[in-house]
Amino acid sequence: MTDPKTIIEFLSFAEKLKTVLRHSYTSAGREESVAEHSWSLCLFATLIFRDLAQEVDQLRVLKMLIVHDLPEIITGDIPVFDKAAIIEQAVADEEKALQTLTENLPESLKAEIVELWEEFETRETYEAKVAYAIDKMEAHIQHNAVDITTWDQNDIDYQTDLANPRNDNFLFDPFIKAMKAQIDHDTLAKLEAAGQLERANESARADYLAGKL
Repeated sequence: MTDPKTIIEFLSFAEKLKTVLRHSYTSAGREESVAEHSWSLCLFATLIFRDLAQEVDQLRVLKMLIVHDLPEIITGDIPVFDKAAIIEQAVADEEKALQTLTENLPESLKAEIVELWEEFETRETYEAKVAYAIDKMEAHIQHNAVDITTWDQNDIDYQTDLANPRNDNFLFDPFIKAMKAQIDHDTLAKLEAAGQLERANESARADYLAGKL
């Protein structure tokens, strides 16, 4: 049996994820914490499991969503448009941070957490693909849910660059694909409502105005 003190100590340290801020805001106008993002991911997953085309190990997906951002307790959150340029170093830093975070856990528990994190990063399983898609879509939904004055041009560029190869990550499942298409439409509609549609990617803007999005 795991020593309860070990679990309590880990939870007490993991609590720091509540203090790590993301490049996104809440409806209250303050920066969102990584822990709040993690909660939203798990709720999102719970809402869509039944609509996925393939049977999925729901518990494994939820576990991945809970643990995949734990390294940010040490590394901090790096906005996705900044992380792309240093992705290999960022992943290496997160892996090192995860080893540090879990070093006092029982070996079997440490191995499980590291395995879940690695599965999420490599995205070779159906569960990991679902978890990754949820992670990325939730960030878009969060942006669309708050005041557009919290967006900068990087946010707009990232959310409306629909031809970027990263969008292939949403094509593996019909419902995920439909969800992403709705999110993209909502993004362009929000920009249009704010009179800022001209700030969107030109191709995405053209598709939206033509009713293709």
